[in-house]
Amino acid sequence: MQGNFPSKSKTAPDRKRFRHISRAQFPAVAGADGETAGSVGMTGATVVSGVAIGCTVTLGVTFAVGAAEGAFVGAISFLLTEHVQPTIASSSASSGIKKNRFIYAHLLSVLFRQYARKPTLYALAAKRETCYTAHMRASIEFVKTALKELSASPNRALGQNFCVDGERLSDCVDRMKLEKTVIEIGPGLGGLTALLLEKGVSVTAVEKDETMASYLSASLVHPGLSVIHGDALKFDYRTAKKPFSVVGNLPYYITTPLCTAVLKALPESFYCMVQKEAAERFFAAPKDKNYGPLSILVSLYYDAETLAAFPEACFYPSPDVQSVFVGMTKKPDAPDADPSKLFAFCTGLLSMRRKTIKNNLKAYPNADEALKSLSIPPETRAETLSPETFLALFRLL
Repeated sequence: MQGNFPSKSKTAPDRKRFRHISRAQFPAVAGADGETAGSVGMTGATVVSGVAIGCTVTLGVTFAVGAAEGAFVGAISFLLTEHVQPTIASSSASSGIKKNRFIYAHLLSVLFRQYARKPTLYALAAKRETCYTAHMRASIEFVKTALKELSASPNRALGQNFCVDGERLSDCVDRMKLEKTVIEIGPGLGGLTALLLEKGVSVTAVEKDETMASYLSASLVHPGLSVIHGDALKFDYRTAKKPFSVVGNLPYYITTPLCTAVLKALPESFYCMVQKEAAERFFAAPKDKNYGPLSILVSLYYDAETLAAFPEACFYPSPDVQSVFVGMTKKPDAPDADPSKLFAFCTGLLSMRRKTIKNNLKAYPNADEALKSLSIPPETRAETLSPETFLALFRLL
């Protein structure tokens, strides 16, 4: 993927610098001190429970698969018990027990909620480098720990509000219809990125913050991930390998121009987290105050829907606005008109909303004929025209 930036961050990330974050904060497969009998006992129980639960909840052909998965998670927990030390020294078994409760809870999550998912990060756990699953990355504990390690704080100038509701975010990703090539806007610490990679797609993540770009390259090592340090607003989405999808938690202060840049490139699907008020522009109808060129483009080329609402508590730091995750999939009968030229045409007609359509079309010598052929009265205001009428008028002029 080529844009106006180098394909990867110039600064080679220091993987060792970030290696201990997940083990200390998220001991998903970590035990306590090897000498702590209570910890080892709980780990052994986890192995047995993993096999038992895996066998119980699966039927028919999936019986063996469930058993293997349960044993696999438990076995990793047991193997790493002797190598990973507890974060706080303790001579009692309580430290190990608390950590192994996390293992047990995670096992239940894998079997009941995420059963169909590929455990893509378990391989990293075996290397004792990244001991957490994808949805754990979008959590308040992970975000705070990572920012502390980086000696950084959320950059308000870049609109950084990290989603910390991994479950809600995961549900949205499950509903996405993604192409094999995905461009992610503003990946930040990778909460959404890790979930996308679990879908088996190749992700090109465009991150403006150099610290975040380097961190993501170091902490989320995956053959399908390419991190670009650059401005998503200046990125040329038309250079992406087609067909492609675009996903992102968009900075709210540039939502409209960023969405416009993406939609002009006509991706097969576009999924974005935006401010609730901004999302109204995607669904606005004629005569609505939010009706504009973006509304027309979405209506003509895409089927749009709201996947989920995200209250302020779903982010760190919490914004002062409500957010929604909007999904757009390209219509099978989308027009063949150039979306960039159509957008410019609609912008011109709607720039002075109170003027009549005839006054806004003075630059076109055949405007009167076009209006007459479409039965549009000259005194009509452009804001009352449907998206289909805008398209028809564009083709005639």
